[in-house]
Amino acid sequence: MAEAGTSVAKTQSWRPLFWGLAALLLAPVLPLFEAIIPVQQTLLLLVPVVAACSIVGWKLGGRLALALIWVALSIWMLLQPAGPPGSQYDQMTRGWAILLAASFGLVSLWSTTMPFFSRALFALGLAVGVGFVIALSSPSGIARFQHAAEEELTRRVSVTIQKVEEGRNTPEWQQMTARVPMVDTWNEDSEGMMRLMPKRAATLLPALLALESLAVLALGWGVYRRLSPVEIGPRLSPLTEFTFNDQLVWGLAVGATLCLLPAFEEGRSAGYNLLLFFGALYLIRGIGILAWIARGRYVYIVILGLIPQVFVIVTLALGLGDTWLDLRKRAKAV
Repeated sequence: MAEAGTSVAKTQSWRPLFWGLAALLLAPVLPLFEAIIPVQQTLLLLVPVVAACSIVGWKLGGRLALALIWVALSIWMLLQPAGPPGSQYDQMTRGWAILLAASFGLVSLWSTTMPFFSRALFALGLAVGVGFVIALSSPSGIARFQHAAEEELTRRVSVTIQKVEEGRNTPEWQQMTARVPMVDTWNEDSEGMMRLMPKRAATLLPALLALESLAVLALGWGVYRRLSPVEIGPRLSPLTEFTFNDQLVWGLAVGATLCLLPAFEEGRSAGYNLLLFFGALYLIRGIGILAWIARGRYVYIVILGLIPQVFVIVTLALGLGDTWLDLRKRAKAV
């Protein structure tokens, strides 16, 4: 049973949340990102999550009006097309929005003491499990969902490339490329990369959707906590304290096994998804450790991020190494 919520003063700043929300709304429409982010209409995922949090808050003594407003907004969002009307992608996106919000709400009702990240992983696992059963019971199974995703990602990329091609025919572009021919070459390379991305991203749809959903859950959680004085769980820890159960390293181990051993060739796609999802979690954990080492001076992380290869290697090494070394806990014990 869920324990009673408690009322607290609203002291959390909107500033850091604002930047997260801006990234969530803008990233899906940027070139390259639009080819790898499964749900481009991120508000369709975010609003139902806030509604689910508001319903849980109401059940624990919060305001009914807040829950009703967010439920009404959710219904309105779910009635809007999420892509070409009537397409498989449109149906998949709205179905996933309902599954994710409902799963998170149920897990939150079950326990208000569970930390956010554990709660989000449980909810995500529940939503994925139900979605997997639905996919298996539908015609063509999982391949149908993968095909729908590839079709939608290809459509987005085609629209962007068409706009770029129209821009290249303008006199201004011709003058610029005459002065700097490298720009035209770079643009052609980018177009070639974008054409290849939809097919590859479609095979990684489960991991990409799971990562996007975790980001949406975190931001929805943050929005609710700033709108309601009723707590439905512990506050989010700062990035410098981000950690999770060390047993999740087995997700990486299983993914690597499926990808590397010839005997599991048929499960290679699942292996790549496991590597991407759990690798991203350890990457974020490594960034948290890096921020802890830099004492919250994120400018050093930004500078290191200018060298992507070094940044990924360093943060992954820190995230994975923390599984055994637990650097932050050891430092506190000293």
